[in-house]
Amino acid sequence: SSGINAEYGAAISSLWALLKSNLLSRDALKQVQEKLVAQLVSNLDDDNCATRLVCCNCFNFVLQTGGKECFGPDELHKVYVELLKRLDDSSDELRVSVTSTLKTFFSLLPEDYNRELYKAHLQFLYQGLLIHLDDPNQAIQEAVYDVLCEAGRVWPSYLCEHIENVKHKHRSSLYCDKLLAAFKDS
Repeated sequence: SSGINAEYGAAISSLWALLKSNLLSRDALKQVQEKLVAQLVSNLDDDNCATRLVCCNCFNFVLQTGGKECFGPDELHKVYVELLKRLDDSSDELRVSVTSTLKTFFSLLPEDYNRELYKAHLQFLYQGLLIHLDDPNQAIQEAVYDVLCEAGRVWPSYLCEHIENVKHKHRSSLYCDKLLAAFKDS
């Protein structure tokens, strides 16, 4: 089993090297997108922390490279649950990395994103992120705050509702207050 994990780790590292070299065009990415995303999602749960971290970096890169042309709401909805799970990871480095990927995720949602139709997705995302806004680690709080700044543009009033519901449970209301100030009149 550890041999298989090492092979996956090597494969993910090779993918990361390929992606960073910019040899994979957007057109090429479109051709392998579905299989690639499925592999990345499954490897986000790998036993090896380094593999999970590189996988998360690959995921962010693939989302950025593919952009809105490759990733519409349906494709994005297939991946966010696994990304949110990584906010519970034992590695703080990975947790910060996944916030970058989530920030990219939110930046790819189109301007005409159907908030009512996808309300359950936004509820799950907002609630999950707000839990981690109260993380004991301030670096995680700050990283999640950055994600919520991007996430809030999708449905500001709905995010504010969720913030109001949990603000009193947080150790400090600092980030909740900052988000409310940013989005209250939006």
